[in-house]
Amino acid sequence: MKVRFWGVRGSTPTPTMENFRYGGNTSCIEVRTPQGEILIFDCGTGLRLLGKQLLSEFGHKNIQANLFLTHYHWDHIQGIPFFEPLYNPENSFSFHSFPSHARGVQEALEEQMSDPYFPVNMSTMEAHRHFYTLEKDSLSIQDALLKTIPLNHPQGCLGYRLECGNRVVVYATDNEPGSPEHDRNVRKLAEGADVFIYDGQYTPYEYANFKKGWGHSTWREAVTIAQEARVQQLVLFHHDPDHNDNFLDSMLDEARRFFPNAVAAWEGMDIDVGSNEHAQPRNQAERRHGNRRALRIPARVRGRRLDGTPFAEETILENLSVDGAYFLLENDPDTVSPLQVEFTVPSGLTPEELLQPLKSRVIRKQGVTIAGKSRSGVAVIFQ
Repeated sequence: MKVRFWGVRGSTPTPTMENFRYGGNTSCIEVRTPQGEILIFDCGTGLRLLGKQLLSEFGHKNIQANLFLTHYHWDHIQGIPFFEPLYNPENSFSFHSFPSHARGVQEALEEQMSDPYFPVNMSTMEAHRHFYTLEKDSLSIQDALLKTIPLNHPQGCLGYRLECGNRVVVYATDNEPGSPEHDRNVRKLAEGADVFIYDGQYTPYEYANFKKGWGHSTWREAVTIAQEARVQQLVLFHHDPDHNDNFLDSMLDEARRFFPNAVAAWEGMDIDVGSNEHAQPRNQAERRHGNRRALRIPARVRGRRLDGTPFAEETILENLSVDGAYFLLENDPDTVSPLQVEFTVPSGLTPEELLQPLKSRVIRKQGVTIAGKSRSGVAVIFQ
């Protein structure tokens, strides 16, 4: 299984420079199974970017996916109206969750696009849409088994345990500790998981003094569950909108004192569970810089600007790894569209050879001013 994080923030989007490294989009996680099934967990604002990636990946082919909602709070459904694949009649999507009071899954989701909350209603979405109520505690999807269990959150919430082959990924966000029944539930859900994605929104001090009853947990509770359930990797998730990058760094440092194999989720983070990547994870800085070499290699980059027009530009790769590269561009590329990078590997690094154009995905872009001129600093990973 491969897991990708498209939105990691809780409560409300926070698109600020102080949150640049971890990201400001709300909850959305994509899982690909070995047979190619696309499973999407929660539909926060990160879903918009996932939609653009799917359009780029599939082109004119139809897209099919299953979407699983933990609950219906805004930060978990805000991306649905902006998920472009839903407007293509050749695509097909199945939404799964629990009924919200007297409303079913379809009615609960349609209401956010009804008058006066949105300019068009859900009938403008021409994709095949199916809505299912999760009435059992397990569901089979091709080569995967999905198990659900209730969590402790206002108006209800579901936790998910995805089993595929001999690997287990658990997604348990928006859970408040203190209810004996739900405390047992989340530990049962997490038992022996390879990857345990859990709500770490608050510090213990914030929770004890200000946030009881809000339906969220702490990094300390996340560590306790991870230890008791014997999980391999803990992923802190659903970051508070008031916690900037430096604050999240400090929370992660504290968590690692008790559970060394912990990471704090960031937008664009990938975990390849099948390759045992979760067993020895690296943090953001290590993933970006750990295997890079500082070089200056001429390169040609082709892509699309934000307005959709194509560009081709000569530049210099400023560092390079087996995974990706970093360079400066005069053009401002669309971060969703793939970039094509062409360069020659210099002698002394590997045998000299002209590489074929490499398709890459933008994982970081930031404005840079050099000698009074504006540039786009772009980091990519090769695909």
